[in-house]
Formats: sequence, structure tokens, C-alpha cells
Amino acid sequence: MGFGLRAAGNDGHWGPVTSTLDWCEENYVITPWIAEFWNSTSNIFYVLTMIFGLQTAKAIGVTEWRTYLSMYSITAVGLGSFLFHASLWFETQMMDELPMIYCCSVFVFACLRVFPETNKNNTLLAVGLAAYCIAVTAIYLYLKNPVFHEVSYAILAAILFITPPIQYYHIKNNYKQYAKRVPGLWKLYWFGAVSYLGGFAIWGIDNNFCEEVRATRAYLGFPLSIFFQLHMFWHLGTAIGTYASILGITYTRQLALGRDDIYLHWIAGIMPTLKTDLNQKQLAQKLKKKKNVEFSNKRHLLNRESFHH
Repeated sequence: MGFGLRAAGNDGHWGPVTSTLDWCEENYVITPWIAEFWNSTSNIFYVLTMIFGLQTAKAIGVTEWRTYLSMYSITAVGLGSFLFHASLWFETQMMDELPMIYCCSVFVFACLRVFPETNKNNTLLAVGLAAYCIAVTAIYLYLKNPVFHEVSYAILAAILFITPPIQYYHIKNNYKQYAKRVPGLWKLYWFGAVSYLGGFAIWGIDNNFCEEVRATRAYLGFPLSIFFQLHMFWHLGTAIGTYASILGITYTRQLALGRDDIYLHWIAGIMPTLKTDLNQKQLAQKLKKKKNVEFSNKRHLLNRESFHH
């Protein structure tokens, strides 16, 4: 996952590099079957955060598709990134970079539809984001310019960075029963932002000081040289940052839906997760009651529409 400016390296099993980007890791050093071994295998971070996120959502009784689609999207990006770094083909580069746009669009939808009062134009927002994805795909395949992809991705990322603070202010003033939860939301927000921006900073060093990084790896030798495969830490930082962002969106959404039983918990003080005060029986009863209320509301709405016709 990500952007890069390095020249092509050696050819291996997958043949000459056809991607518009190559990276600071020397090609086909570990095995002739994987162009960039460490850049490829470090995509496991996306899979691990996805598994942890899915377990968290299931454990607290989240039922909305948006949360689960967000988690699965992380895996799609990780898989595409693995294929790209393993082969350095243009086709697999698109399988890495375009899912970044699609994945981020899912996050934006979930983020902008946190509060029940903002759910009136879901279809319009979904269509707009889908149109954005289609347009970016078509233009990028035509231009093949990495800068265009970076800007397209940055627009979505900016929305995800700017929106949560506005929502926390809204909670503090309009959901006053949850005002005490806002400091926890801010802590989670900055944890994710620092993780992501920290990964981005390391990515910048890897891109702009590649010769120095390579020289350091050569001097240290294996296995210490692994710690200077800096693109790995871009994957780690963005995986954690993305997970924290989805967790923050999910937490805010559940509070807005009245789930006062859910709270933020830090594992060993360093890894955030969500928990519920309810046991499994209580949680099942709560979800069943919620489902019955939703069914009743939907039936009432259908009856009203039938009556007017």
C-alpha cells in the first residue's frame, strides 16, 4: 500500500518491473518468487487488524454492514498490496492503489452517517462516493500518474481527519449523557492519527533517503537490516491508524444509537478495543429488542405509504 519513486531493480520470477513505482527494498533478494519480500509480507498487519476488528464488532453486538465492510476493506487493500510488492506489475499496482480509494470511500460513508439524523440521504451519498471511485479509476488508468492517485486519496483522508472532531463537539452539546466519553474518543482519534502520520513520515524517509537507508542496511547486515526496511513500518502505521479510525467511527455510531453499555478499553494500555457491560444473554436480548423495534418501525412506514396510495 502506498506511493513510491524508486527506480526498478533486478528481474525475478515475475519478469521485468512494469509498475510505474518501485521501492527502496532491493528486488528479489530473499527469494526469486517475491520481488520485495519484506514489503510484501508486512501486509499481514492489515489482516491481523481486520481479524481483531471483526472480533471486537461481533463481541459488542454491532449489526450494521458498514462496520463489517470497513473491516473487510482493509484486507482487500492488504491483499492487493501483497500482490503489487510481490510482482511489481502495473496490473497488481492497480490492485493495490485503486482499492485504497474504494476502501477509504467506505470509511467516509460510515463516518458521515454516524448520527441517526444524518441518515436521510444515504443513497445519495453512496451514489456520490461510487461516482467518485469510478471517475478516479477511469482517470488514473488513463493518466497513469501517481500524483493524481495521491491527491484523490488525500481528499478522502482529509474528510476522515476533519469530520470526527466536529462530531465530538456535536456529542458534547447534543448527546450530553455521553459527554464524559468524548475525552476517550479524542484519545483514540490522536492514537490513530499519530500512527498513520508516523507511518507516513517513515515512508517519506524511505523514499527521499533511499541510498542512505540501503547503505545502513548493508552496514548492519542481517538480521538488524530488517529494522531498516522502512516501508514495513508504513504498513504497520497505516494498519493501526486505519483500525483506530474504524473503531472510533464505530464507537461514535453506537453511542449515537443509544448503546450506553459500550465503552473504550485499552489492552495493556497500548491497543484500543471496544467492550460491553452486558453479558452474552443480556446482549442477545438487547439486540433482539432492537431488531423487533426496527421491524415494527419499517412495517409502520410501509402501512403509512400504502394508506397514502
